[in-house]
Amino acid sequence: MVRRVYVKTSNKLAVFFDLDDTLYDHLVPFREAVREVLAPDEDKLDYAELFYTVRHHSDLLWPKYLSGELELEETRVMRLELAFEEYGLPLNREQAARVQASYIARQYTIEMIEGVAEQLQRFISLGHPVGIITNGPLDHQMGKLRGLGIDKLIPPEMIFISDAVGLAKPDPAIFAHVNKMTGTTPENSLYVGDTWANDVVGALAAGWKVCWYNPRGREPGPDHTPSYIFTNYKEFSELPLV
Repeated sequence: MVRRVYVKTSNKLAVFFDLDDTLYDHLVPFREAVREVLAPDEDKLDYAELFYTVRHHSDLLWPKYLSGELELEETRVMRLELAFEEYGLPLNREQAARVQASYIARQYTIEMIEGVAEQLQRFISLGHPVGIITNGPLDHQMGKLRGLGIDKLIPPEMIFISDAVGLAKPDPAIFAHVNKMTGTTPENSLYVGDTWANDVVGALAAGWKVCWYNPRGREPGPDHTPSYIFTNYKEFSELPLV
């Protein structure tokens, strides 16, 4: 039975965070996996740009995974093949699978981005409802949350993972689902995330406020304006949110 959690919010802002590349740096395990498996010439490799390309192909392939057209592992390996090909470093299937396996293994020994823990604790101590909304497989995403220790800060009722919910960002329905399940309202909800299409566009379409985390200075997309933009969690701590 699905449990609905009614949070006594009064006028407290409900704050929900993305996980990947918002609470920890996805680039770190990716870079180490590529180094381990491929030992590339790093003078010719921009890891951040390559990883951005991987994320782009992941977003493009994700609807096919959700529809059942692709299996999860095939989706993960294919995004690497496509991204490396686009970057000019083609991989064969076996190499892509090895990079993916190393990358996954390293995601359970990750660390929170500097300042994240303090901000989570700040909102919790001030009585704000705090939660997580993330796309991905349930066990995999929960493994990351446990690795970061976030499961000790945020109760399971406030953690929403796409594969468990049956909805995924950027569909505004997942944000509406979170409001329904937590007794919060769109106008009093804030989402913090790094991905323009999934996080900014999706949450704004649901009527939420949005903090766009943009540490690498990406250009914003058209037609949408986030409530706030920040590049590090010191800046985030200074935003007029509480």
